[in-house]
Amino acid sequence: MTNETAPSASERDAPTYVDTPYGLLTATGRWYHMPEDDLREYAGAVLEHVSLDRLIEWADAWVDSARTVTLWLLPVLLWAIPPVWASGAALAVYLGWTLVSPAWPSVGAARAASGLSRATIQGGYYGVTLSILSVLGKYVAVGVGLAAFILFRWGVVAWVARRVLRPLQRQLYPLPVTDQVLRGLIVRAALKYRVSVPQVDALTSDIIDNWVTESEASDTETPSPSHSDDSQ
Repeated sequence: MTNETAPSASERDAPTYVDTPYGLLTATGRWYHMPEDDLREYAGAVLEHVSLDRLIEWADAWVDSARTVTLWLLPVLLWAIPPVWASGAALAVYLGWTLVSPAWPSVGAARAASGLSRATIQGGYYGVTLSILSVLGKYVAVGVGLAAFILFRWGVVAWVARRVLRPLQRQLYPLPVTDQVLRGLIVRAALKYRVSVPQVDALTSDIIDNWVTESEASDTETPSPSHSDDSQ
């Protein structure tokens, strides 16, 4: 059985998260409403097979997976169909994936998304594909692809989409999206490694309690990371 507790490159270079009384704040600015000690208790035997750092890294990657999927798909669409249709199809994929992906996080898919989300890999992919489109004289497609890459990588599309989809996500999921994804990954990892996580229901309850407590504290003190764009 493969053990995945060895640190990744990102874990060696910088901490994956900072532990606080309200939960974990990751290097990407995302908030998970459960302190480290409690998460370790709830994840239990899962952490014998995959580290908490790795789970957090995968959760961040899965939260970003709509952007990753769309950026890899768009050049194919620009090659196959007119730029206007390609843009519309890519946006529909992005919105749909953002809305439904928290319901089905996968260990394997999150691992793949973590690799495919790297800016250097995506930049090389766009450099090659847009150069080919330029040689073929598809200059509008090149412009659309370049603009989309910038808007997605800078988070402009995500910022707008959050405001459109947040009410729907609140109706679909009992937890903030980040916590929904992390909880799902813990359960999927438990199934993969055939270990028991009997306290999953308690984890859900405590996440909600911490979320409410932190929100109430931020209303009377100073804004906290949970009120950033990455929270529900």
